Parts: sequence; C-alpha cells; structure tokens
Amino acid sequence: MENQDRTSPACKDDDCMFQVMGDLISCSSGNPTCGLASLLEAEESCFHDNALIAATQEINKVLLNIPEDAKGRNLSFLQTKMGILLAWVEHDTEQIAGAITADSDKEAVTAALKLKL
Repeated sequence: MENQDRTSPACKDDDCMFQVMGDLISCSSGNPTCGLASLLEAEESCFHDNALIAATQEINKVLLNIPEDAKGRNLSFLQTKMGILLAWVEHDTEQIAGAITADSDKEAVTAALKLKL
C-alpha cells in the first residue's frame, strides 16, 4: 500500500506545529509537532521486520477508512512529551498568541488536549 495523504496541501512544510486554544486545534509554522495521520512505509531491515511492515500497512488502512471530518479538518498525529494523539486539526493557520503548544508545560498540554494519563 502506497503512503497517501488524506488531503492536501496541509503540512507541506516540515515545521507544522500544533496549537490549542479552547476547542480549536490548529497547526501553523513552528516546532514540528503535527503531521497528517499515516505511517511511513519502509523496506524490510533489522529494525523494521515483516511484522512491522504488516502492522504499518494495517494501521494505514484503518486510518484511511476513517470517514472525513464534516468540518474539513485533517486527521493528524500530535506529538507531545507524553506521547502521540490522533486528532482532527485545521492546518496552515496563523499562529495564535497564548495558545498551548507542545512546548507548553505538561500540565497545560494535558488539560488542553484532555489527555487521560
């Protein structure tokens, strides 16, 4: 299965940073902490064996089968200090002053993303 973007041109650059303000999660230029939800595929190697190749393909199939968001947001992975969150995100937006980002303290990110830790 070839790696596919769900939509474009979201996160074309390598510097897509998530930001949270209330119920809005969006991405703008900054620390790369947000990317479209798909896993990279690679050839078999000592660190990426057949089991991981098969799992990657299955996970990508699951992600591609999630219905598109009615609000037009992109299915994305948010990278935090606590782990990765799958979320609907508006991409290519302006930076929001005072928004919570991955650079914010753990408690602020946990609260903003409503994480269950």
